[in-house]
Amino acid sequence: MKGAPLRIDLHPNQKSLSDNETPAQPTGLAKWTEAVTKLVPGEVVAAYLAGRSVLASEPPMGLAAWILWTVFCLLIVIGLRLWMTSDSKAAVPPEKTSVTISALSFLVWIYSFGDVFRLLGVWSPRGSTLVLIGWTLAAPLLYFLIKRFARE
Repeated sequence: MKGAPLRIDLHPNQKSLSDNETPAQPTGLAKWTEAVTKLVPGEVVAAYLAGRSVLASEPPMGLAAWILWTVFCLLIVIGLRLWMTSDSKAAVPPEKTSVTISALSFLVWIYSFGDVFRLLGVWSPRGSTLVLIGWTLAAPLLYFLIKRFARE
């Protein structure tokens, strides 16, 4: 498949992009695994961690720097996911559900690290771990429920 590499569900316009007449779609556990992989924005989490090491260095940066870095990375997640779940040449629109859940996934991962949330006084080490585990397992289920009822 050439276009929209982070799209989870195949758009009807993508059929023409495949060498096969009907591209194979994963089912069952393979579909859930693919959704988990595509809903966690690992590339931006890695970039966030690189910036985190700069922000945490001596002298430590203030709350404003942490908020700016977090918001910047969140906007990058949204921009990348809008771009990589769409294909303008094939008239494939962004997969809004996937973009939204990826943005929430990023925030959950960032919450698990503490950082800006600790500075805001809303971070719990145990709670953040449980939220991260729960969200990672539940995000694909939420995606499939929304797709089923919203018919995006």
